[in-house]
Amino acid sequence: MSFTVIKGEFVPQAGRPDGDSIRFRPDDPTHLFQLKRRGRPPRISTSTGTIQLRFEGIDTMESKAATPFSSNATVSNLELCGVPEGVGTARGYILTNQIGPNGRPIAFVYLGDPVEPDGSQVYLNVDRMKESVNYQQITRGHAYPLFYDTLFDDLRIALAQAVVETRATRQNIWADDMTNKGAVYSGESSLSTMKPIFPKLWRRLDKYSRDPDIAHPNHLAEFREYLESLREERVFVVSEGKMTGLDNVVEIEGDTVKLKYLPEDLIVMSV
Repeated sequence: MSFTVIKGEFVPQAGRPDGDSIRFRPDDPTHLFQLKRRGRPPRISTSTGTIQLRFEGIDTMESKAATPFSSNATVSNLELCGVPEGVGTARGYILTNQIGPNGRPIAFVYLGDPVEPDGSQVYLNVDRMKESVNYQQITRGHAYPLFYDTLFDDLRIALAQAVVETRATRQNIWADDMTNKGAVYSGESSLSTMKPIFPKLWRRLDKYSRDPDIAHPNHLAEFREYLESLREERVFVVSEGKMTGLDNVVEIEGDTVKLKYLPEDLIVMSV
């Protein structure tokens, strides 16, 4: 599992950090342009020299979702990245092997400087992955798992186990999570007060609530059809060894929506 070491510094004030993202200024941006791309080239700001990171394997609640879960995740991320007040900079590095569709490095994120040279290739094992900000956001109960098929299995399994253990402690999001119990939806206004759910599902509800083609956006009657109408999004259900569509892992009953499977049981297929 070869990853590229890219050294630099975290610069939160160059953007809007959240629980699973932060602006990063690489010491040598050329290393980013040598990575595999799945869409746009690296989107480096010409004014700040920074790029937005996408944290591998995790997903935190959107800023418009119920407080304080999103803001708590952001505070934790800033602390772990060495900039607890959200200003100034801190030395850090990322381990990455690709640029995502939106021009962001998909990365495991670390505070401080590594022993390896900038731009070198390293093997990322589970022990080192557990030192990442990504993993710590999981164990602190601030992040949901979001696994894509590009994530190596041993790292995914370790992250999934951490989710199981953290959920049992009912820390932070897990104290109120409704992903598999069912969240009540009554339109766009309900999204800001809805108890925590799998962020990918929350984002689909958010877009559904604002879609001008939906006749009754305050009800879920058209939600399954809406999911089917989106570009094909395939997921692999680990426990059942089957591939299916996102619409088939969602269950709707009246004004309640939930996932049929635990979040760590799903692997999203790359497009």
